[in-house]
Amino acid sequence: VAGFTAPDSGDIFLGDRPIVALPPEKRGIGVVFQNYALFPHMSAQRNVAFPLRMRGIDSHEAKRLAERSLHRVGLGGLGHRLPSQLSGGQQQRVALARAIVFEPGLLLMDEPLGALDRSLREKMKTEIRRLHRELGITILYVTHDQQEALTLSDRVALINQGRIVQIGAPSDLYERPNSHFVAAFIGESTLVDGIVVARADGGLALDPGKGGPLLPGSGQVRPGQTAALVLRPEKLGIEAEPSPVGLPAIVCDIVYTGDISRFELKLAGGLCIVAKQANRQNAFSPAVGQAVRVHWAHQDALLLARQISPLSPVCQKETFHAASE
Repeated sequence: VAGFTAPDSGDIFLGDRPIVALPPEKRGIGVVFQNYALFPHMSAQRNVAFPLRMRGIDSHEAKRLAERSLHRVGLGGLGHRLPSQLSGGQQQRVALARAIVFEPGLLLMDEPLGALDRSLREKMKTEIRRLHRELGITILYVTHDQQEALTLSDRVALINQGRIVQIGAPSDLYERPNSHFVAAFIGESTLVDGIVVARADGGLALDPGKGGPLLPGSGQVRPGQTAALVLRPEKLGIEAEPSPVGLPAIVCDIVYTGDISRFELKLAGGLCIVAKQANRQNAFSPAVGQAVRVHWAHQDALLLARQISPLSPVCQKETFHAASE
């Protein structure tokens, strides 16, 4: 897209304009790199003004536009500093100011927050969202961090082995994945393989076999099909025994993370699922080894048609599809 490499085939359009034949400097695309790519011997203001000077804009106008761009990213008054005199977050803001200073038709951001610590990443995500609203620039944002993709994007394209496997709103990919790969990659989930069966009430459930309980769900599948049931941890509820709702389970493990707790639960047949709940005052908080009941609405558990995997989700952490994947 930026023009640094040429495609083997096909074309790229920016609006209705084909750009494959254009050199990078003629495409009108701003680029923000992970490593900032600032000139160390130039001040922040001169770094930002550089693309303007390369476009033939006189020095006074370039300086004015550079200072305006620095102000937009919260660095007004720091234009005289060298990159070495700026923090990592400030250097990233300089790179962002340089990319938007000539008002590009497209802003390409390639892993822009990868070198920042968590606190700075959160601040920069807020900054990028603000600039997107204020400037109205289309942003093509490349990231391996799914949380960044879900937080920043209006549309997400998930790519596997060079092909787009699903594209849509963040909520579509999270709530309505079109494949096992998408369900496993986006967010944390427990994926259970089995055979689709009809419930007595006319709904659907998954039979995981091996003595496991029937797991209610919904989806575009038919009884008798092999399928995977997608269970999102935050959709599950945990109740104390005795309770008339849900399935019996034993708490295998608890991970406290501050705002939430993550519960690993073992069902009949050795099947393990994960539930999360907010750490609210007076919330039910079971202990490891305690017998509980776990439940979910059938519409919150998606059944995806697929071939049965040789792996089944027993109580081993490596079989869970966690966000880090």
